[in-house]
Amino acid sequence: MKKFPFFIILLFVFIIAFAAVFYVAAAKNNNQQKKQTTAGKNSVADYFDQYISEDFYNQVKAGNYNRKIYPEFSDRAAWEKARKNKHADRIIKEADAVLKDAVPQLNFSEFRRFAFEGNRSGYEKLYFARRKNLGYLASALCLTGDKEKYMSKVLDYAVAIMEEFSWTIPAHVKWQDKMLLDTPVSDLFASETGAQMAVLYQILGKELDMEFENFSEKLRYMILGRTVYNIVYNPDTAKNHWWYNLDDRKNNWTPWCSYNNILISVILEDDGEKMAHFIRRFLQANAYFVNKYGEDGYCAEGPTYYNVAGMKLFQLFHILHKMRPGSMEKVFSVPKIRAMFEFIAHVSIGNKYQVNFGDSYPALAIGYVSVGACSQLLNSKVLQDVMPGQIPSLGGNGSHLNTCMRILFDVPESFGNKKSAGVPFSYFKDRLAIMRSDIFSASLKAGDNGESHNHNDLGHFTVFYKGQPLIVDGGTEIYSRKNFNEERYTLWYTRGSGHNAPVFGDTEQLYGKEYTASFIEANENKLVCDLGKAYPEKAGVKKFIRTLDFSRNKVKIKDEFELEKKKDAVIKLLAVAKVEKLANGDVKVGNVILKLDGIKFEKFVKLPRMNGSWRKFDLTEIYLKSSKNKYEMIFVEDNKK
Repeated sequence: MKKFPFFIILLFVFIIAFAAVFYVAAAKNNNQQKKQTTAGKNSVADYFDQYISEDFYNQVKAGNYNRKIYPEFSDRAAWEKARKNKHADRIIKEADAVLKDAVPQLNFSEFRRFAFEGNRSGYEKLYFARRKNLGYLASALCLTGDKEKYMSKVLDYAVAIMEEFSWTIPAHVKWQDKMLLDTPVSDLFASETGAQMAVLYQILGKELDMEFENFSEKLRYMILGRTVYNIVYNPDTAKNHWWYNLDDRKNNWTPWCSYNNILISVILEDDGEKMAHFIRRFLQANAYFVNKYGEDGYCAEGPTYYNVAGMKLFQLFHILHKMRPGSMEKVFSVPKIRAMFEFIAHVSIGNKYQVNFGDSYPALAIGYVSVGACSQLLNSKVLQDVMPGQIPSLGGNGSHLNTCMRILFDVPESFGNKKSAGVPFSYFKDRLAIMRSDIFSASLKAGDNGESHNHNDLGHFTVFYKGQPLIVDGGTEIYSRKNFNEERYTLWYTRGSGHNAPVFGDTEQLYGKEYTASFIEANENKLVCDLGKAYPEKAGVKKFIRTLDFSRNKVKIKDEFELEKKKDAVIKLLAVAKVEKLANGDVKVGNVILKLDGIKFEKFVKLPRMNGSWRKFDLTEIYLKSSKNKYEMIFVEDNKK
């Protein structure tokens, strides 16, 4: 047997001491947690009790469930079958590409840049690279069975990740000015890391123990201590883990963290009583997440976040389904839950794009393994229609090991190539409406300006021409500290003036749930949106109606408003096609003519290339101005093209 290097011995001593603290805390807090779990029957927290039988929890307590989510290395028949998967070579190629590279170094000087400069991308790039490379290497080791080639590097990465003083990224730790507070937080990526390391434990734990005796058990203690136990038993959880509390402060963190922690529990927790408690308690938190959704499944955080919001909720239930097949059938049949899962199909445009709003990107990024599995399990035609032609990503944000496993074992190798153009009309009550045809497609946004990842965008419209974006939402740049602090609405793409609802004088829309918009009429040919409550008092808006008339070959937007005092209305349209002013005062945008009635073209400004949403496009701002209280913008095909 190989001797342990001194630093590994110290590491393992730390792990044992750290885990012991949480085991003691667990014993002290277990009764209190059980009381909280059963408190307040018929409340929001108990939403899932009507769909999941008590027998499910009793069977978990008794150990009657499948905890081997993926096959162990020793199951060579399963891995030889997986080796024939057409995506296996991609995984092995990625693993071979990093074999000769050193493990990326995570320096504290890079970690603290967030506190000093607001930069989070430098550290995260290296942090996620570690997890990505480990995922490829561990998958390739299992697929090929070649320990000599891959095992040493797998160990290098596994130990390096275990040596990290925190699995929490710097943007999510507790800072006081520039001082790092010594309070452990199990954030999105600590939970994600724990889940990937738990999968590593399951598929390669016994093989790792052949290299270093009892390695897997030390790994197990560290994972549980930094994730599930830290969340459930830490007395500071109420202030550190808001996503876990039983209240309405929920966004995508709740299903994302919960999915990973349930996966950790299923693989690593030996005590059935504890695991049943963990599952029920995480489901209670997710009941509050579901409670924030409407019956139509609208994801207020935007379509990009759907993959780590509604789809993480699906993945959570998929794990429980794999534990005890058939046990989640009632959950999957709930219309609201199903609508949440099918949301992405109703915001897609053409073959490549989606109607992006909030901090979302325009490219249609289907979570292949999650949406693919969901489309099958729910036998959902609308989801199956968006899957053809999709190429699975091998992971993101450090989820590569789990993603590779799901590609190899959970979904078909492909879904064909025939893709649906989508339904003619998608409608989310008082939130969003989308019309589609083979020539024009358009959308109009309502809702409120207090939504999670919100942009002040009520009344914003988009126009697509033959499946390609024409007039768009700016989306987001790569995140920095400004995206989530008091400077958020100084960014051009988040504020009201960065969208195409008018600015009255110098007054634009502001952040806050009190600013709202609703649809008066909504059908596949006409949208009428009331924006009378979308602006602050300073704007003096007494009445404001925006109407979008839609047909196959024309999109017309008409604004009618009444102000307390006369003010100019200024509109900025964001175009992704070439812009040209015509002699008659109209504007040519790509192969489309924008006819103006009651509003005049002022200028256009070419923007610097974005690093985020539209990084592959050149964007142009089209400035329009009107001194009237009624005007129209009409998009038609250029017949002279």
